[in-house]
Amino acid sequence: MLEFSGSTIIWEIVNFLVITVVLYFLVFKPIVKRSEERAQEKALLLEEMKADREAAAIKLEEINHRLTNLDKELQQIADEAYEQNKVLQAELLEATHEEAKQILQDALLEVRKEQFVDMKQHQNELINIILNISSQSLQKVTPPNVHAVLIEDLTKQIWDLGKTHMNQVQTIRESLSDRQAKAYVTSAIPLTGEQEVSLVRTFSALADNNINLEVDIDKNLIAGVKVRLGDLIIENSLAANLEAIRNEIVESLEQVSLEQND
Repeated sequence: MLEFSGSTIIWEIVNFLVITVVLYFLVFKPIVKRSEERAQEKALLLEEMKADREAAAIKLEEINHRLTNLDKELQQIADEAYEQNKVLQAELLEATHEEAKQILQDALLEVRKEQFVDMKQHQNELINIILNISSQSLQKVTPPNVHAVLIEDLTKQIWDLGKTHMNQVQTIRESLSDRQAKAYVTSAIPLTGEQEVSLVRTFSALADNNINLEVDIDKNLIAGVKVRLGDLIIENSLAANLEAIRNEIVESLEQVSLEQND
């Protein structure tokens, strides 16, 4: 027969209570907590599913509504596209018209330029022919005294330069300070001794130094002379007068052409 003492019973009871408490905190309570969490998760998931179903229902209703009005929307889109296409066509037509107009204007301008160039070339050729004929005729008929008069006029111009433009004369003298004192003279016909003396005296006074002459002959001048002294070039000849007349004629013809184009 088993005998139980009071202390043994109490100890067993304590052991049982300790085991029960340990099992409660280590096993039962975590299981309960996890169950509650899963219950909350399920509840939240159900709420989300409910919200998704409501949103899906709303979306489905919108889709059904759009499907119901799809024909109207398609017609509206087609009408808008047609109107936009008409606007684009009008803009493209206008742009094409402007471009064609500009191309035509450019073509006309190019034709006018070509005509102007051809006309100017013919004018220059005609003027050159007339002046060449005039030059040849003058070479044959110009008397010697014209040559002498042109030389006298040139010397007078230089003496007048010393009277009215002394600053220019001083500049010429400074430019000749480190150069050879020589005047290079081109004459239509050989110079007389008197003419050479006159030119030496004139250019020596201009340079304030003794000047030597180096003379060349160029019949194309027709009559008169061309002189280079340092940087100074001065000419008084019939050829120079003819060239001046040529330039005046060219400028006059160009002015007439511009007025006609305007």
